[in-house]
Amino acid sequence: MKQKIKNFMIIGIIIQMLTICSFGLYIGNESLIVNANTNEYNLYVNFVGEVDIGVGYKIRVENDRAYVSSNNGIEIIDIQNPISPSRIATIDEGEMGFDVEDNIIFTSDTNGLIVINATNANIPEIIGTSDAGNWAYNIRVNNTLVFGIASGDMDIYDISNLNSPVRVGQYLDTGRGNDIIIFGETAYYADPDEGLEVINVTDPSDPEKIRTVSNTYGAWDLYRNNELLYLGCHGLGFKVLDISNPTNPVVIRQFNDGGEVYGVCGNSSYVFLGDLQEGVEVLNYTNPTQLVEVASYVATPHDIEYRGNYIYLADQDNGFLLLELSNTEVEYSNDLSLYYGLVIIPIVVMKVIIDYRKKTKEKGLNN
Repeated sequence: MKQKIKNFMIIGIIIQMLTICSFGLYIGNESLIVNANTNEYNLYVNFVGEVDIGVGYKIRVENDRAYVSSNNGIEIIDIQNPISPSRIATIDEGEMGFDVEDNIIFTSDTNGLIVINATNANIPEIIGTSDAGNWAYNIRVNNTLVFGIASGDMDIYDISNLNSPVRVGQYLDTGRGNDIIIFGETAYYADPDEGLEVINVTDPSDPEKIRTVSNTYGAWDLYRNNELLYLGCHGLGFKVLDISNPTNPVVIRQFNDGGEVYGVCGNSSYVFLGDLQEGVEVLNYTNPTQLVEVASYVATPHDIEYRGNYIYLADQDNGFLLLELSNTEVEYSNDLSLYYGLVIIPIVVMKVIIDYRKKTKEKGLNN
């Protein structure tokens, strides 16, 4: 009788462990199904890697590095191995706005522009500061000029001498600027209160507003693809503008399913939206009549970049996320080790118990 009770106990333990394993695997697969969107276009956004840096704000990708601003400063992340990105260094300087060119980082604080040499990413070094200017929500480099966008202001710096940047001009606006793109001698200034403003920057010391483009209220983030300007609008979706006439942009397409488009980028085939409410949305741009959503990924992005087939996010909840656009759905979870552990550990434990009972039984027979 005692032996039967022991056998039932062992069987009960096995069933209990297998139940836990099944439940764990079920939860794991459920999370994967949520993240990898299935659709008729056979296009998917798959998880590749991540780095916990707290809240991510702005992102720039250059060669084998991603630069992300966070609550801690500007993070330099090694992305040579996409499935295992790693933080190289954190720069505790400047604000959330920054740009990068040839491993030189341009950021700012309340005193003005800061120039940082990150050629040696392990030991980034401040090599220049300006004596005038403001903190910047966003920064863009254009040849020998840097444009810093603060709330309602645009500071223009001459960086011909990286060791001694000089503020050469300023544009004061009644709204609150969030981003800027330069095309030739024209600047496109995203102001959510006013819309997309067109500014003549032929003379950097005296920038002059030309017009505000109609139907662009909520203008937040900008990306230029040749003579097309992609515009993310806060709470009002996404718009495409024809800028073949630089001083007179025209809205030619739009997409809006609600949410808050904080970041936008793309090419002639796809547009990538970083929507704080809707996540990553991939739009097909080749359809001549409308923008169609062809893939998505659940996230909370503040900014987005696209290189090759990889999508890079500065994310509110996940810090730095690295995703891949693919024709194959990949069920992947960074918690697979937990689920595998739930399977392997019970098997190992059961094997130990069975081997022990065999030896005990054999020993009893021999005696």
